[in-house]
Amino acid sequence: MLGFTLSEEQSAIQKLALEFTQKEIKPVAIKFENDAEGKLAEAIFRKAAEVGILGLPISKEYGGGDASNVECSIVLEELAAGCGGIATAIGASWFGQTPIMLAATPEQRQRWLPPLTRDGNLCCMAMTEPAGGSDIENPHMHSKTIRTIARTDGDDYMVNGTKIWPSNSTNSHLYTVVATINPELGDEGSCILVIPRGTPGLSFGKPIKKMGMDADSNSEIFLDNVRVSKDSLLGKVGDGARLLQRTLIYNRTGAGAIATGIARGAFELALKYAKERITAGKPLIEHEIICTMFADMSTEIEAARLLYLRAAWFNAQRGLANMAWSTMAKVYASDVAMRVTTDAVQVMGSYGYSREVGVEKYMRDAKIMQIYIGANELTRQVIGEAL
Repeated sequence: MLGFTLSEEQSAIQKLALEFTQKEIKPVAIKFENDAEGKLAEAIFRKAAEVGILGLPISKEYGGGDASNVECSIVLEELAAGCGGIATAIGASWFGQTPIMLAATPEQRQRWLPPLTRDGNLCCMAMTEPAGGSDIENPHMHSKTIRTIARTDGDDYMVNGTKIWPSNSTNSHLYTVVATINPELGDEGSCILVIPRGTPGLSFGKPIKKMGMDADSNSEIFLDNVRVSKDSLLGKVGDGARLLQRTLIYNRTGAGAIATGIARGAFELALKYAKERITAGKPLIEHEIICTMFADMSTEIEAARLLYLRAAWFNAQRGLANMAWSTMAKVYASDVAMRVTTDAVQVMGSYGYSREVGVEKYMRDAKIMQIYIGANELTRQVIGEAL
């Protein structure tokens, strides 16, 4: 990305994601809430792997696309313009992969990364716990609220704990688990372990029914005497908190991109409706109050996109990744998504409220954007402290 212009390669990736969304996602977007077993979403993940989207951020050495945070964010916006849940599931898979790409040894990368580029295999970032909420992401808590314990047992770790709300909870190939050897040690006891699906003692609660994001699977994850070898550890004990904060920098930017895409998807549907709907003898868009609403929506979407692209560009430069800018992108874009989707429903009236049209789905999907990867109340504090 140079200035405000995407490179030829970035434009090609954006086009790929746009065409994939138009062909594979938009035609079925309103069907996900009735896809209780997740079969429809799994088919899309497999197709995303086939065209190279699923493995986009993984190095070419391991079968991926070697894309930077810029390209990944652009793709997430395009996917979210079709369905926030699909974009969230894919973005969350990248979230789980990020600590591996940051800290894994070559042998670990060779073991874990290639499968994540094919067959629709997803990764799950198992972070949040029932009692802690956003505390696990709050650097001021110094990892003292983590209750997932990794106890040394010979050459292995025995892992016990419960995680809740992670995306891709029941349908992942790998689980990147935030844990501690002892909460009293704070950050010095923190660690991140990678646990394959099917490991004895790893089980799941029933799927959580949510307001939106139906294409993204959420449930509790139970770790009951899960035995893993010590080479499942990323880096060393004490690295967990640092790796998590580094990971959040990249993935809050992704959340900003998803929120922007959700806002854009609702905006485009509402704008088409407003140009075709005749009221008082003229198209709805020609009424001054409605025209002004669309002007504000368009302006806010453009501003949200610029914020996430700035954060993504700096994240892609060695040594320049910036938590405050990534967090600004997440907070602003998620608030924009909530405002724009609400206004889109309002402009379309009863049609906007109808589930058959699909605008209300964007509104339902938008709400969680203000909550996940750090609730906006917490993340605003992060921005303020950076000042």
